[in-house]
Amino acid sequence: MSTKSEREAIEAVVADYLEGMIYGQRDRLERAMHPQCMQAGHFNGIYEFFDRETFIRSIEAETALPPGTSYRSEILSSDMTGDVAVVKVEDDCFGTTFTDYLTLIKHDNQWQIVMKAFFDHANA
Repeated sequence: MSTKSEREAIEAVVADYLEGMIYGQRDRLERAMHPQCMQAGHFNGIYEFFDRETFIRSIEAETALPPGTSYRSEILSSDMTGDVAVVKVEDDCFGTTFTDYLTLIKHDNQWQIVMKAFFDHANA
């Protein structure tokens, strides 16, 4: 695969992650995030260190937007070495702006998020 198509594949995973979270779509989050993915950061001033399932359950407790609703997000940077990539993305969701640092690994010809650290701007 060329670097361009690898980046497009990574961006598709990021889109699944963002829209799975914003639209409350468990299947998209499960596709984007490795089953053993961990995520950490402070949300509403509370430190979270969650596995994928706990994270998805916490998202399901939030008010999701209807699928297709526009939202703001921007990939601020991305870096790839072989089968590892790091993406910095800023997005508006759940009444705040997040900066997410997503680490992805390609395994069995599929990119997935394996680690996520985030910053909650409104509640810092």
